[in-house]
Amino acid sequence: MKWQDLVRELRQRGDITLPRFLGETGLELEDLYRHREGWTALRRAAGLEGPAADAAADKRLGRSLGRMLHINDTERLDFLHAALNSGGHVISARQYRLLAMTEAALWGSVDSCVDITARLTRLNGARAAELTQLVEILQTTALDPAPPLDPVVPLRLHAHYSKNETLAAFGLHSFEHMRQGVLYVPAHKADLFFVTIDKAENQYSKTTLYNDYAINKDRFHWESQSTLHADAPTAHRYIGGQSTVHLMLRPSKRDTGLGAPPYVYAGPMRYISHNGERPIRFVWRLTHPLPPEVFQYAAR
Repeated sequence: MKWQDLVRELRQRGDITLPRFLGETGLELEDLYRHREGWTALRRAAGLEGPAADAAADKRLGRSLGRMLHINDTERLDFLHAALNSGGHVISARQYRLLAMTEAALWGSVDSCVDITARLTRLNGARAAELTQLVEILQTTALDPAPPLDPVVPLRLHAHYSKNETLAAFGLHSFEHMRQGVLYVPAHKADLFFVTIDKAENQYSKTTLYNDYAINKDRFHWESQSTLHADAPTAHRYIGGQSTVHLMLRPSKRDTGLGAPPYVYAGPMRYISHNGERPIRFVWRLTHPLPPEVFQYAAR
């Protein structure tokens, strides 16, 4: 639907909530955020909201909210809803990571302050209200609660996360230095593998067209970086189990108007075997089987 048609639909209905607008029109959240700035921008265009103090910053924030539509982690949504509505101050290490993930999604970085109120007041009144309504809508389709796999790292098995959100969950505050699909996090003795299954040749160089795929629901074939040889310390760490390998999967990197597609957290993996080098071809065993919808696109 064209933007002006959306504006007309809202004007006809008046000052209503986002859930009610979606329910009455049959539209999806993506209709308001794909290549667009979201609910508050629509309200402003319909004359129901005053202008933003900083139009450029508000536009960026609207696009950032659109990049959060993938969130389906109940713990994360519940925490964010409580933070937006109560403004608590004392939080646990795990909650700090949850807040850092929100920072990463909204502003692309993580500040050093730990106060929820100080962080979330960067959202203006209209955008804060919009995020609250977004969270409430996303809560209705979120995954069922599950026991945490780690006491501090707040990743829920088979939930969706962007790369920056994942790095924030592991306690990293700067994301610009990560340009490859692998990262070692010494504080957690964790190796993070970010795998895109469909590697279109126009988006990857010949040296990064790795042959990664699910052999079955609990075994995964993964190729290392093209320069890695079997005697390297990194290879020894993989083979010797000196770290925990965490797999993040997505079908492709094609942006459909909501930013880079998120990954599914497939959980930890254990080494089974390897052969060759530069790259090394590994076979890993997943601790938790892939769900059917993920296996369907990850299988060869």
